[in-house]
Amino acid sequence: MIRLQAMTEAGFAEYRPLAVEGVAQAFVRNVGVAIEKARAHAASLFDRSLSSGLSTPNQFLYDIRLEEGTIDDRIGYLWVEVNETEHRCFIYDIYLHEEHRGKGRGRKTLELLEAQMRERNIQRIGLHVWGDNVVARELYGKLGYRLIGSDMQKRLAP
Repeated sequence: MIRLQAMTEAGFAEYRPLAVEGVAQAFVRNVGVAIEKARAHAASLFDRSLSSGLSTPNQFLYDIRLEEGTIDDRIGYLWVEVNETEHRCFIYDIYLHEEHRGKGRGRKTLELLEAQMRERNIQRIGLHVWGDNVVARELYGKLGYRLIGSDMQKRLAP
């Protein structure tokens, strides 16, 4: 069974470096920037977006937890911005530890989020997915997410 639990300060301290590194690696793979520059950019984005940490208005961070018998393990993280005025939310990050991928846990996490958002009268969920993340794009498509735009880039030789 999967559940979402509000992230603690200790969890936030563990999550931040994982999130920054994940975004930095995605920039390297998809944009082709140097890792040092990508890490600096990712850290800046993270710190601006969560300027007050877990207390940043409209930002909700969760531990994704697996409960099986007596086991209650954090298996990933979810970060969502909620705009109740516009009845929408945006998933900034959904991360599952490698060993928990491909087992339906990402799907279940998104279904739990959808149920929570329906209770808040949220009518749209948005997210960004990197071009090289084929597995995530396929999952989102199966869950009814549709492409509404696309960034494209061509690298030119110097």
